[in-house]
Amino acid sequence: MSNTVFLIALLGIQLGFTVLDLGERLWNGRRRYPDERLRVGTVLFLVATIVVFLAIQAGLTFLLPKATSTLDAVQAWFVDWIGRPAPTAGEAIGAGPLALLCIVSFYVSGLFDYLAHRFFSHSRPFWWTHEYHHLPREVFVALPGLSVRPFAVFTTVAVTFATITFAYGFLAVLGWPLWDLRPMKLFVLVNALILTTSHSSFLRQWWWPHYLLRAFLLTTPHEHLIHHSIDRPGNYGNVTTLWDRLLGTYVDPALPENQGLRLGLAYDQDFLGTLTFGAVKLPASWRRRFQLARYCNLEPAPAPADGAGEAIGSADAPQQDGAVATPRGDGAPVG
Repeated sequence: MSNTVFLIALLGIQLGFTVLDLGERLWNGRRRYPDERLRVGTVLFLVATIVVFLAIQAGLTFLLPKATSTLDAVQAWFVDWIGRPAPTAGEAIGAGPLALLCIVSFYVSGLFDYLAHRFFSHSRPFWWTHEYHHLPREVFVALPGLSVRPFAVFTTVAVTFATITFAYGFLAVLGWPLWDLRPMKLFVLVNALILTTSHSSFLRQWWWPHYLLRAFLLTTPHEHLIHHSIDRPGNYGNVTTLWDRLLGTYVDPALPENQGLRLGLAYDQDFLGTLTFGAVKLPASWRRRFQLARYCNLEPAPAPADGAGEAIGSADAPQQDGAVATPRGDGAPVG
């Protein structure tokens, strides 16, 4: 797969589901907010927020080593450690070994992702690196914090390094050549696809995506929505539920008690507050002007249009993604 095809596919995944989710939001918007229309100013505010988040994300990414540099460094370390010469340019990894390596690395990488997500991102000292992602009380791909993630590099770099190290270790244990792993681009695309679909409100309209993805232990839109709830900690796996199931943190979205949950943060917060550790928040007049109560849990709590929470997976239920819960008061990360 050429770099051009890879980049087109990567952007196509994000843009495709952004369009689908925006279409679903517009189609069901009147059911969620029958007495309030979406304002143009609100859309412009969200776009501006995405630009700011993207600038922070790009700036931090620029300061860190590229994945290709990490690949080369880890490969060189294994070559020196094992004493096995690196393959020449003509010794590319075959389709069979590549497929096996991608599948095994996917689920092992899911463990690294699970550990980083649960014990770093949701820890009290580092909650600020993840708070913006749990801010929205509506979960769909186009929202700031879901479409772009300014501080995600704090976990993705560590998970990427651990995955590359495992992949070369796997090759070494099997006695295979220490191939160049750039052909594992398909592995990256699958991860990007699941990370995107798990936040898709378009796919959450039906249950069939859940049952299809669940068969392969891939994180489904219904499973990940629970992770964004106020009072159901669990489902930490961003791409696979294997480790949630094995380590006792899996929450089944099909159970009645896990449907219609309230989403977002259990305390007053807005997009600016997630960048300033809550020290500076948007003025009340801006919150009203840009209809932030649609997307953030604010005080005083807005009255939900159709009851509390989203009826997960029901095509007939109003898609009100969240309502406000009583703040915990201790500032602890939830969900």
